[in-house]
Amino acid sequence: MKRKHSKQVRLTGGLQNDVFYDEDYNRVVRQSKLGKTKEMVLQEIDFINFLHMQGVNVPRADRNFREEDGRVITYFEYIDGEQIDVTNPNHWNKHLFEQWGKKLGKMHSLAKQYKLSEVHRPAWSPNRIDVFGIRDQLVPNMKEFYDKHMEKLVQFQVTSDAFGIIHNDFHQGNIILVGNSLFTIDFDDCAFNWFAQDIATAFYHAYWQQNSFNEMNEQFIETFMVNFFKGYKLENLLHNDIVKQIPIFLKLREIFLHHLFVQKWDMNRLEEWQKYTLVDLENKIKNDVPYADLIDFSIYQ
Repeated sequence: MKRKHSKQVRLTGGLQNDVFYDEDYNRVVRQSKLGKTKEMVLQEIDFINFLHMQGVNVPRADRNFREEDGRVITYFEYIDGEQIDVTNPNHWNKHLFEQWGKKLGKMHSLAKQYKLSEVHRPAWSPNRIDVFGIRDQLVPNMKEFYDKHMEKLVQFQVTSDAFGIIHNDFHQGNIILVGNSLFTIDFDDCAFNWFAQDIATAFYHAYWQQNSFNEMNEQFIETFMVNFFKGYKLENLLHNDIVKQIPIFLKLREIFLHHLFVQKWDMNRLEEWQKYTLVDLENKIKNDVPYADLIDFSIYQ
């Protein structure tokens, strides 16, 4: 029987997956990158649906995925809302930061209950610290810095207070506003990793976007972190190890983004802002410059 093709509109594509809106079925269709196994995708789907059943605002995922030309095709509920606009004070304010932190705290709290007999998602361990799977692809002068920061994590004890299945890409671009509610999308990178990774990613991109699109002020960091932590602690214990690890993951985020940009940008035809971004990242990584000049996040607890 010939498959009926519905009308699809591209939403995103190029960095990790190709994502479309299916107008006929009012759903999101995602074509995974090559190399993503159906077992990996199924565990992502099951985690999303577990969160949904526990009352977390996430798009429901259809377990009836299919494979086509080596790519896994997955279907998700379409969330009809707004992307967070960092230039809009009705979006970008302390209330949102608290709700954002509260949402993450709830997800991390539920991660402690999520048990699997067999793990198919990426998983950090002292014997497999390259949870992102990028070390061999890094430009040579970045490997030593990646190793240095990854090895710092080995000193921490793996416990459910600081480690479990996480979103792993928890920036504002993966949050949808629906009225006064926040929906989290795009669990494609979910992994068994340290909780601090999610907090660091949220702060990294919030500070970056604030600095890029708004007038930077000294109060932003405090306003963001105090309210984010306040919301987080309403749902989950903010363990000391989580707070200590945030600067490590901020530096790892810089290395990850440098790697992503080198991979995806045309290095022979860089625009000026792209050149600046790469040079700026390289300098901060090589000179171990603390992100946002912060080395201690405990002051915001």
